[in-house]
Amino acid sequence: MKVWAKRRRDDGVVLGAPVPVVEGASLLELVVVEITEEGNRRPIKVARLMPIGEQRILAQLKMPTLVQLKGWKLVLSGIEELRDDHNNVRGMAQTWLCELHAPTAAVGFRVKDTFVCGVRVPRASLSGTGGTRGKLVVTGDYSSALQRHAACAEVHRHEISTFPAGRLIDCHLEFMSDTTFALGGLRVREAHGDDPQRIERAGWLCEFDIYERELTKREARMLR
Repeated sequence: MKVWAKRRRDDGVVLGAPVPVVEGASLLELVVVEITEEGNRRPIKVARLMPIGEQRILAQLKMPTLVQLKGWKLVLSGIEELRDDHNNVRGMAQTWLCELHAPTAAVGFRVKDTFVCGVRVPRASLSGTGGTRGKLVVTGDYSSALQRHAACAEVHRHEISTFPAGRLIDCHLEFMSDTTFALGGLRVREAHGDDPQRIERAGWLCEFDIYERELTKREARMLR
């Protein structure tokens, strides 16, 4: 997804004020993917900032964690690798403060379940319309089901309501592409009758929710 990105640290040290991750760069492409490094068999997750339309890596975070998402602003933390004077690779803490470049008509996010009762939904069935439309928020919260603090995601419908339409606990960023991103986590199914409380694997595929106004009668006639 396209973002404006700033960093909070320099060589692991907190800055007085955030500065651009890439000096002189404006809008960048943010992707989160899995890669396999040379000499390692197990893939690792990385967040990368690249020029729009190019595959050139300008900045990278290893093991990125989605700390917060509110509105169009998201916070990622991870490990930035730097080389010292002896050419040794040093892993240092880094945080990116990103603002999504949302389409003009975007009013929130459209969220689709990627798991049903703990079973993964085939990717092909996620295409098209459907899903829950509304505001998406990710923040740290205490989970009574897990009995610890965890990253939690909630989607609230555009209509005013007391409770969220969906909630993930212990959530994480699975991937991010040019138009979508996916959150993985757990869903709590509360006890009901003789059924005890259950915690099952869950996830969401997220994309911008674009407001589509109704056509005027004249516009509708022109399309016939």
